[in-house]
Amino acid sequence: MPAKFPLSKFKVELKLASNRLRFLQEKQAALNTKARRTIATLLEAGKVASATVRVEGIIRDDLHVEAMEIVELFCELLCTRAGLIDQLPTVDQGLSEAVSSVIYASTRIEARELPRIRDLLAAKYGKDVVVNAMDNADGFVNAKLLQKLSLEPPSERLVRLYLKEIAAAYRVDWRPDDNDDDEPGGGIKELSATVPTAPPSPAQAAAAEQDPADGTDRAQGEVRDEDQVPAKNSDSDAVALPSIPEHTADSAISDIEPASSPVLAKAKVPAVEQPKQPASRPVLDKGTTGDASGTVATAASGPPTMEELQRRFDALRQL
Repeated sequence: MPAKFPLSKFKVELKLASNRLRFLQEKQAALNTKARRTIATLLEAGKVASATVRVEGIIRDDLHVEAMEIVELFCELLCTRAGLIDQLPTVDQGLSEAVSSVIYASTRIEARELPRIRDLLAAKYGKDVVVNAMDNADGFVNAKLLQKLSLEPPSERLVRLYLKEIAAAYRVDWRPDDNDDDEPGGGIKELSATVPTAPPSPAQAAAAEQDPADGTDRAQGEVRDEDQVPAKNSDSDAVALPSIPEHTADSAISDIEPASSPVLAKAKVPAVEQPKQPASRPVLDKGTTGDASGTVATAASGPPTMEELQRRFDALRQL
């Protein structure tokens, strides 16, 4: 006759295991906080290699803490359903994951109550169930627990993320190398933005320094505004005109020619050496009303000579 299952002892061990696992989590979390401060100091000192080695230990400790949290939940579940375990001779389908996970963690988590719980379950269900659970032969062990208790080293990406998080938490001016492509906008994209542009070729430099007198803009090839405005006369090019009373000159000019007379505009244009024209030019008399076509024709034929200007101003004085 098989021995009676010690239900009370089983429940006590499960409660003690839950409390111990909770205490171990808090203790390990405090140690990890101190270790993070040390890693931040190493990053600030530029010792990235040493910080990388230490952060791998922190990652394993964090995973171990998460594994203890999972086992704690399974212990609480078994304690709640201890009556069902006592009644059924075999493992209930709803408790297969919890039983297998607790047995699997009994040799991987430093809690003295877990081996005692494993022995009680072996006495209840047989040693074959315990052996299969420790090797996960049936596949009932929790997948997250398997991952967090794995002995594989953490990936480089996870290590970089831990270093970045620690540097940000302790306000250390450090970030991974520029070839880090973990986040959008990093790595090759940032490197291409920092590559200096090639210097202009000699032909491009010569085209950029061309003479603006040709009427084209250096950058866009458009007509320059300053090239369309006639330059002011210098002292050497100014034409000496006889003095005319201000009121007489204004009234005479308004009666004979419009305000935008090409003759006056020509007086502001710098003297340009041109072939001499015949001296015979039409002279404006008093009855002239300033025919625009005749004036434009005279202005288009070339700049007036000194004799013609003298005759025009004599006619203005007689008005």
